[in-house]
Amino acid sequence: MEGCATLVHWDEVRPGSAPEYVRARRILTDEVNAAAAGAFAAGANRVVVNDSHSTMRNIDLERADPRVEVISGHFKPHYMLQGIAQGFAAAYFIGYHGGIGSQDAVMGHTYSPHAIFECRLNGEVASELTLNAALAGHFAVPVVLVSGDATTVAESKRNLPWAQTVETKRSLSYYSADCASPQRVSEAVRAAAATALERIGEAKLFSASVPVRLEIDTLKTYHSDAIAWMPGFSRPGPRTVSFTGTDMLQAYRALMAAIYVATAA
Repeated sequence: MEGCATLVHWDEVRPGSAPEYVRARRILTDEVNAAAAGAFAAGANRVVVNDSHSTMRNIDLERADPRVEVISGHFKPHYMLQGIAQGFAAAYFIGYHGGIGSQDAVMGHTYSPHAIFECRLNGEVASELTLNAALAGHFAVPVVLVSGDATTVAESKRNLPWAQTVETKRSLSYYSADCASPQRVSEAVRAAAATALERIGEAKLFSASVPVRLEIDTLKTYHSDAIAWMPGFSRPGPRTVSFTGTDMLQAYRALMAAIYVATAA
């Protein structure tokens, strides 16, 4: 959601902070509808949308395209990719943001701005975009469309060069950006969504080599205290915990559990 058009502050994307959040929900819903419309125009016969921001109850279901299935609500086994399964032709990532530590990324963070300083996947710094794409790859589903700020688009071009991209804004700092209009962004998302499916033959999977080594640097030592008590985690440093999974799904679930535990600590 943080990567949607015009949104530049937590007050806009924090549930309950009306009226700014009401506007943000409308913008998110419009961009999701645009992606769905593009997919259907290109021949898709089923579109599943997983609401994946904060409480995961952000999409206005009364305004959502009636042809889509929307997964709403928190605490999902596959978290941001709930609903993913082998057999889907493609995945779209709408309204994505830069990872924590990214320069010029509005509201940049990696899952939890309150507990996570950095995530690494097999030794490489990984954002939500990278980690979620790797989980999609585990299910043999290619990511073919990414929308978000310029920093997110640049990351997508590096790691998912086959994917269509839509730049929603160019971040100037953590809380400011040069923004495209919501209408223009939605039009671009619709067009890119259609193109992405029309060119599905060019898409590739983004997969993590196995075994999957996951490392998390936490903001505080007490976050690592809590995570290190979980079975399967080791603690190579005061603020660093590590987990090795047999595959990406096991590593991803361990990451989500670690984030929940650290955030509650």
